[in-house]
Amino acid sequence: MKTLVWCSSAIPVTPSERHSGRPIGRDVHAYQAMLRNYEDIARWADAFGFDGFGSTENHFQTEGGENMPNSLLLYAKLAAQTRQIMFTPMSIVLPAHNPVRVAEDLALFTHMFPGRLGVAFARGHQTRWMQTLAQDDAIVSHHPGSDARNREIFDEYLSIVEQAWTEDSFRHQGKHHQVPYPAGGIHNWPLADWTRTYGGPDEVDVGGTVRRIGVVPKPLHKPTVFIPTSASPQTVIDAARNQRTMLITARSREKVRSIAELYRDTARAHGRDLRLGEGAGVVAKVFLGDTFDEAFDLAVQTSGYWFQTVFQAFGLNEGLRTASDDPHRRLHLDDARALTRRMYESGLLLCGTADQVQDRMKEIHAVYGGGRLDWFVWEFWAQALPGELAPDIQREQLKTYAEQIMPAFRDTAFSTSTSTSAFTDKE
Repeated sequence: MKTLVWCSSAIPVTPSERHSGRPIGRDVHAYQAMLRNYEDIARWADAFGFDGFGSTENHFQTEGGENMPNSLLLYAKLAAQTRQIMFTPMSIVLPAHNPVRVAEDLALFTHMFPGRLGVAFARGHQTRWMQTLAQDDAIVSHHPGSDARNREIFDEYLSIVEQAWTEDSFRHQGKHHQVPYPAGGIHNWPLADWTRTYGGPDEVDVGGTVRRIGVVPKPLHKPTVFIPTSASPQTVIDAARNQRTMLITARSREKVRSIAELYRDTARAHGRDLRLGEGAGVVAKVFLGDTFDEAFDLAVQTSGYWFQTVFQAFGLNEGLRTASDDPHRRLHLDDARALTRRMYESGLLLCGTADQVQDRMKEIHAVYGGGRLDWFVWEFWAQALPGELAPDIQREQLKTYAEQIMPAFRDTAFSTSTSTSAFTDKE
């Protein structure tokens, strides 16, 4: 099993500092401090032998929450300073981007740093920045049909990215995007003879009209494509059918098992005989300490605080429901400690000494019985911890996991690096 560190980019300040320095997200000194710390975490993860490092795309968080608008740009710097770790945007929210530009940017990175790129693609949910970037007020709104529209755009855009990677020239006439634009072609191309002689097949017709586009460069290798989900069966089915790696948020043991089974069964129905857990990963939070209470307190100060303060406002704790919760009301917990306890009990958060966490990891690695997982994604929220000792705590968390937990789950049957061979259409 490979381990990817998924790191937040929150500015680590106390609530009073956040208020007195508002808007702290635009404080250049605070952002510089966050960025230096973030880069340190990536370098530590590489030095300790972690397989991957990722970050969440977010925009406009003046309040000082997650502040990484372009992780791929930062990864170019970090890849030059590290040895082996794979960098993985977690995730690129496709409905808010031009899919052709996404395909180009990712392909270029594979040439700059061969074998060092993976990528997760997601549909997105935050209206403030998605609607602004996409210039579409229905893409994540709460009116009927919004979810279907979002999925429709996501599916179309991802198909364009994969076409751009595999085909020397292609044409796409979709509901939400056209390649080239307009779909009828670009007339009177001045270099028609040049393109017909040296360009891709059928890019320009005999009348000088551009009919197809070829994206340059072609990827040196196909990036590992991750698709995160917490519940949606259709997302799981699409990922399995298209040979994309499924990342399952560990909201409950039963849900993880059922999603992994659906992925395996769908893959088998489409000609891939997978074991349970193959082609899949689980996303969970990990906190380590000399005692369970020490680790739990760290979890409360970081993941618990952020989940209770920010994420539950978007309904992201609905997967933590128990039978005692009112089914007619959105789940809302006012106490970060109680929410942290709920995350621990569900399996979303692993907490305790190295031995205690390793025991919980054994359950996850086995996909809660009878399986063997390919990936574990550590949602590393320790960066949100304010104080001068925070970097020491972060480094020790990574070091302890790498030395005392990670070796127990290494799978020698799989390489820890992505193939750097040239990407062919058949892959």
